[in-house]
Parts: sequence; structure tokens; C-alpha cells
Amino acid sequence: MLVLTSWLLIPAFLAAGIVLYGYWRGRNRLWVLLPLLFLYLGAAWAGYDCKRWEERERTIEELSGDYAEAEGRVSSFEEKNGSLQIVLKKTKVWKQESCYFVPNLMVSVKLLGEPGTDTSLYPPRTGDNKDISLRLGQLIKVKGEVQPFQSPRNPGEFDSKGYYEGLGIDGRFLGKELEILDPGEDPLLDGIRQVREWGRALLYKYTAKEDAGILTAAVLGDTGGLPEDIKTLYQKNGISHLLAISGMHMSFLGLSFYRILRKTGLSLGSAGFAGTVLVVLYGILTGSGPSVMRAVIMMSVAFLASYLGRTYDLLSSASLALLLLGLKSPLLLTNGGVQLSFGAVYAIGGASPILEKWLGRKRFLSSAISTGVSVQMVTMPITLYHFYQIPFYGLFLNLLLIPLMDWVVCSGIGVIFLGSFSPLLGIGAAGTGHYILAFYEWICGSMEELPGYSLTFGRPEAGRLAAYGLILFAGLYCLKVWEEYEAKRAGEKKEEKKEEKKKRSFYGLKVLFLAGMYCFGILFFKPGPVKGLEAVFLDVGQGDGILLRAGRSAVLVDGGSSSKKSLGKYSLEPCLKSMGVPVIHYAFISHGDQDHLSGVAYLLENSEDIRIENLMLPYHGRENEAIKKLEELAKRRGTKVMYVAGGDGVRVEDLCITCLYPGKEDRPETTNEESEVLKMDYGSCRMLFTGDMEERGEEKLLERPGERQMLADVNVLKVAHHGSKYSSGEAFLDAIKPRWAVVSYGAGNSYGHPHPEVLDRLKERGTEVFKTGEGGAIMMWTDGEKIRFESFVDGE
Repeated sequence: MLVLTSWLLIPAFLAAGIVLYGYWRGRNRLWVLLPLLFLYLGAAWAGYDCKRWEERERTIEELSGDYAEAEGRVSSFEEKNGSLQIVLKKTKVWKQESCYFVPNLMVSVKLLGEPGTDTSLYPPRTGDNKDISLRLGQLIKVKGEVQPFQSPRNPGEFDSKGYYEGLGIDGRFLGKELEILDPGEDPLLDGIRQVREWGRALLYKYTAKEDAGILTAAVLGDTGGLPEDIKTLYQKNGISHLLAISGMHMSFLGLSFYRILRKTGLSLGSAGFAGTVLVVLYGILTGSGPSVMRAVIMMSVAFLASYLGRTYDLLSSASLALLLLGLKSPLLLTNGGVQLSFGAVYAIGGASPILEKWLGRKRFLSSAISTGVSVQMVTMPITLYHFYQIPFYGLFLNLLLIPLMDWVVCSGIGVIFLGSFSPLLGIGAAGTGHYILAFYEWICGSMEELPGYSLTFGRPEAGRLAAYGLILFAGLYCLKVWEEYEAKRAGEKKEEKKEEKKKRSFYGLKVLFLAGMYCFGILFFKPGPVKGLEAVFLDVGQGDGILLRAGRSAVLVDGGSSSKKSLGKYSLEPCLKSMGVPVIHYAFISHGDQDHLSGVAYLLENSEDIRIENLMLPYHGRENEAIKKLEELAKRRGTKVMYVAGGDGVRVEDLCITCLYPGKEDRPETTNEESEVLKMDYGSCRMLFTGDMEERGEEKLLERPGERQMLADVNVLKVAHHGSKYSSGEAFLDAIKPRWAVVSYGAGNSYGHPHPEVLDRLKERGTEVFKTGEGGAIMMWTDGEKIRFESFVDGE
């Protein structure tokens, strides 16, 4: 079975290298072989876990799509986006007469009212216990429909399936009715939940509205009330980790409590046990997320080490936490937040001491600088891989703002504790946090005015990640060897004083060198120009969206959907970021239907990271209200607007784009007939994009000898109108004879696209058809001679 887990063997081969190196250095063979043993066992466990998930996925697929009833114990619930989200454990699901066992199921039920009103928030309730409040541990039944979590269908999209599987949740249940079968609650867990709600209420009562959401996230781990603009601001400046419950919070609370108990005269064991209980309860209070559990385990190990009189080792405790989380769920280790959390810890415990020793431990801010540089350098590839952007000034901001975060946490805890006794004291405790958070917002806003504050580089390829890791490791190893050599050369104590003096004289140069290394790390990930031409036919649901990249230029043809309401936010913008496209040089809108422009409208109105230089609108759509609105949005952003008709064209790198139809003299009768017909030429690769053109427009285009001749050499066709039977007529296809065709449509759409008649016409002419509704985004690459297609979902 281990052999079948192909890529999981890679860490094992790396471990073999560790073994050989350790043997070469003369280490004890037993300790050298342990990493290899654990990595092989880990690979085997991961393979076994993947097989278990395959079975669980099949169960959810069998249950999805029809009416079902689910019964399980409530392990958590929260109000989010107008719904009550409940996680049920040990769930039984009935579909027709069959019963299935599902370990964990997320139930979403629409709320009846809005928070803060007198209307009951709970969904329709049935049964004898319908007046009893929902509590953790209760046995409930819900009726509705099971849905599987979705895998990404476009580059850059969030992988909800992988994320929730990492958390151990099998699928989603859209509930319509809720019934409490057993009102018996879990007194400990529900008591902790009520404490959390009590603390949240006090924070919202005694702090300013803009501060309450931040303090609730920082102290209680509840991000539901975090303002979207603040969340985005912190993310872009690389300080969003300050709002996550982490080792900083655990250390502050746990060690403060531990020291207080020690000063009261408690023994090491009693104080350590009490501290462990506190951090465990606080971990449960804040949601028991992976990063929280990592911090809880490491803090507990620290207390245990103190009790046993042993030295606490940061890397060893982090590795134990990693092992335990991996045993719980190997898929959890692919989570970006988990990787960042452990990456920061390994940077602090592994890389930071080397840099600090090299700088000189007694030098001003050497500890803060070495820690900041280490964390930024180690986590940079993880940040890029999952979030596609680098906050250039993140290093400076973290050095400045992290020390202040302890006071923010203190302020939040003070509001909860003091506000329980006196409103005046609660309001007073909020003051410190308010001014620090105002300073955070001001300095982050100021950074946005600086050039390059957030660099969009996209997801780096595996080879570049490996090369960066090797360079970083080699650099740290060289610094360590150099320090050992310097220490050996110093020899006697009087020589050490000279060395320290020498280090002081070069301290400024060393700091500048680290700053240069940080900049080098950023430049290392700067994407190079695209070789050839890349075309991505996005799966936008029911709509069109095509991204073309050549050299360092990008062209967007349409970008809208009638089935994905948040296409721009959750599909189009993430795709552009993941491919390292901060600037779209030309954005063509074929016509004024929303399923061709809604995502582009989002980019112009809401996206601060993606800029459109030139917006190319259809000449005959000048009076269309949607086109007018798009033009207004473009002008506000400083985007140049041009109207395109037949005969117009532009050249981007080696890509030539020509509009064939309709000309200015044409008189389209419908919005679909206004569609720009664009021909793209790149070497011997010639593509035709037809928007929603119908047969009447096709016939008019074929009547023109010059345009008909240009159509004859087209080899890639973007099928018109999502495969409608009223487009792609036989005469039109005979004139083109495309070798390949791409149909963009939403799976299960109500229009029946693509129609079988169109697919049959294409098949009769030997055209190979790619469908976004089946394979997700269709990726095409050409060097001007060869053409390669690949579907994003299955990689074929």
C-alpha cells in the first residue's frame, strides 16, 4: 500500500538523506534512523487516511441530491451570514429507506430573522422540545439535502473540499427543519460556549463597534464580526496573523497565570498542572483550531518540562504537536494556516538563533531583527503558495506591531473581566486597545500609499520552491559554520572581547545584509515572462471568461456569470492573483449581458490588487445600460475606454487581436448580435472568440469574402452562446473546420447548454470538444506551432 502513495514517498527519500548525513557525522545509528522510520510510518498512515476519505466521499455522493434526514450530536454551532451552521458528530443519515453513517456533517439552516431583532433567529422547529434552546451535546434531527464540498474548478479558487476534509467534516447538509430529540447537553463544553458568548457580549457592549470585532477575534477567536475592510487591510500588510489565536496568546496567558501561581507558593507540579488546564480550556473556548491546538500542546510540554526539571526545546515540542495533528488528520497538514503556524515556529526555533548569534546576541534589537527576518524568509514561500501575494513592508510592520499586540489582548481581557463588575471600568479597559488598533489602522493605511506595498507574484512552481529552500538552508548552514569557525579562532576569553568589538563594528552592515537577503528572497519569486501563449478558459458557470497571457502581458476576453453571483470575488480575482497577473492590459467585453461582464465590473469597482489598463467595449452596445455603467466604473479607476468594431485591432507582444464583426455599418437587432467576434493570431495558432453570436450574425459574417478567408485558418473555436442550438450553424462550422473547440457553460444549467445538436455538428467535422462544465477551466498552451490542452479538474 505504501508504494501506491507515490508522492508520499518523497519525504521518506529526504529522510534517507538525513540518515546518510547523520551516519557520516558519526551519530548514534538508532537516533539517525528514527526520522526515516517516522516518515515512512507517516506516509503509510497518510495513504491509509486517503483511502478512508475515498470511502467517505462515496457515501456523501450517494446521499447528495435528494431529500434526507440527519440525526446527530451537536459539537459546535454559530450564526454566520444569515444561517445557523451546526456541526453534527456521529451522524446517521436516512435517504429513502437506507441509513448511512457519517462521522461529521456541517448543517446550514437559514435563520428566520436578523440578529438584534425580536424575531426568533432559529429556523422552523418541530417536536416536543421546540421551545428549548440549542446547546452543545444535544441530539437533534434535521431534514433537507446533503451536498458535497466542492473542489476548485479554476486556478486560485478556494479548495473547500480539502479544507473541510482536513477538519474532518464530510459534507454539507442544507436543512429546512430542526428538531431536538434529546435536550441533554454537555455541561462542560456548553458551559465554555456560554462563557464565550458572555465575553463576546461584554466586548460589544463596552468597546467601539469598529474595535469589538477585532478584540473578539484576538481574544476569543471569533472572527464572525471582523469588519471585512479591516480583515483585508491586515491581510495585505502581512499582519493578519495578529488576529489569530496562537502561541503568543497562549504564552501570555499561560505563563502569566503560571508565574502568579508560583508566587503564591504553589509547587512546580501544581502550578504547571493548573496552567495546562487553563490553556486547554482557553483552547476549547477559542474554537480548538489547528493553530490553537499546536499552541496548547507546546505550552503543555513547556509546563511538563518545568515540572520534570528538563530543558524546554521549542523545535521538539513543535514536532510533537505536528506529529499529533498529523495522526489526527494528515490532510490537515496541507492547510495554509497550519503550514504558516508551524513554519513560523520552526523559523523562531531553528533559523532565528543562527542569525542572532551571527549578529551578536547583546546588540540592540538583534533578537527582534533575527526573529522577524527568519519568520518572513521561512514563511514567504508558504504565503505565496496559498495567498499569491507578498506584503513588501510586512517585515517592518511585524517588528513594529507585534510587541503591541500583548497590550491589545490585555485590553480585551480587561474589558471582559472588569466590565463584569463595573461598566465604567470596562469602558476604561477598552481605551488601550482602541488607541493601539487605531494606530494599526493608520500605519497600514499609510503603507498602502507606498509603492509595491503588496506584490502579486502568483503561485510559484515546485522547482522554484525547492530551489529557494535549498538556498535558504545553504545560507543558514554557511552562517553556522562561519560562527563555529570564528568561535574556535577566538579561543581565549580575552580574544572573545576583541571578537565582540569586531562584531559591533560590523553590526550595521550585517543588518543591511539581512535586509538585502530579504529583498533577494522577494525578487527570487518574481515571475518571469510567459514562454509562448497561455489561454485559460475559465469555468465561470453559465457565462464566459478567457484569460490570455503572452510574455509579460495579459488580455481578458469577457468575465461574467449568471450562475455565480460572486464570480469576481471568489473565482476571477483569485485566478488572476494565482497566475501573477496584477495588470490586465486589455479587457474585451463582447456584449452587454451580465454573464459576460459581471466579474469585470467587480474588478473595476472593488479590486484594489488588479488593474485594467484598457477596457474594450462593443461599438454597438454604447446605449446598453450595463455597458454605460462599466464605462463609468472604468473612468473612475483611470482605465482607458475604447469602443471596438469590425476592422479594429491591437497587438500584444506576439499576439495579434482583430475584431471581425460587427462593423460600424451593421445594425444588430439584439444584444447577442452585438457580440464582438475576435480573431487571435499567435504563430500558427489561430483562435476565434464569438461571444453570444447567433446564426443570423454568422451568416452575415460569411457573406464577406475578406472575413470568410480569415476564418478559414482558424483552428481553435470558442463555441458561441455556450453551445446554444441557435448558434454554430453548419455553414459557419464548414467555413472554419476547427480542430479544437471549447464550450463554456454551467453544469446542470436550465438552458440545456450545450445542446446535443451543436455537439453532433462538431463531432461530424472531427472537432475535439472541451467542456468547462465537465473539466473545469480548460488550459491551453502554444508556442505558435504546437498546441496543448489540459483540463484543470482532472489534469487530462
